[in-house]
Formats: sequence, C-alpha cells, structure tokens
Amino acid sequence: MKRIEDKTVNDLMTHGVVTVPESRKVIDVIRILREGHIHGVMIVNNEGKAVGVISEIDLPKAFGRDLNDVTAKEIMSSPVKTVGIDEKIVDVTKTMIAKNIDRLFVLYDNGFPRGVLSITDVINEVVSSYFHE
Repeated sequence: MKRIEDKTVNDLMTHGVVTVPESRKVIDVIRILREGHIHGVMIVNNEGKAVGVISEIDLPKAFGRDLNDVTAKEIMSSPVKTVGIDEKIVDVTKTMIAKNIDRLFVLYDNGFPRGVLSITDVINEVVSSYFHE
C-alpha cells in the first residue's frame, strides 16, 4: 500500500466534476449544491471548457438581487485554481494550506474538466490508511 507521501493527485482526486454553464441562474446553482450535497461546481463556457468556480462562499455575491436573474458568470471565482494530475499530494497540500484553498480542479490539457481534489479527499485517505476504516 502506498504511503500518503507517495500518492499523487490522480490517486486521491474525485474523477469527474459537476459542471454548470456560465449562463445558468444562481438559484439553479444553489439547488444543485443543496441537492447534490456538494460545496462547489465548475463553471464552463459554451465549449465546455472551465472558466470559473462557484462554491458556497461565492453565493453572497448575489445577495440583494433576484437570484432568478443573476447568472453563474456574474458571481463565479475566476480563474479556476488547478492542479496537475501527477503532482504529489504532499506538495499540493502544502500549497493548499499556504493559499487557504480547500479544493483544486484537475483539467485535461485542452481545458475541459477532469476532476477535483479537496482537502476532504486527503483527510479521508489519511483516515482510511491509518485507521483502516
């Protein structure tokens, strides 16, 4: 079994990511987050390429406005914070801590979404490796 120090992003990331078109209304994004029990979605352009992210922390940007009128593009955080699929988890987590980031997205070379690595993925791996749950 690989030690956490030997693992890469590919070993721990969640393959696949929930995407939302940049033209989607914020009220729909809120529904997706709530119903999917997730904390963030990737925003994609008409070609399907990643252009931003909306996480729970972005939602207040729409407060005071009609959530049926505000688009994902208007409140998304951009650019997408990404990580390479072959990077070592130890190095990635140091970056996450230093920059106060709880999730990084993995893209294919052409800019299309591939997956996501969250700090929760790392913690779950540590728990399963050390506590054999």
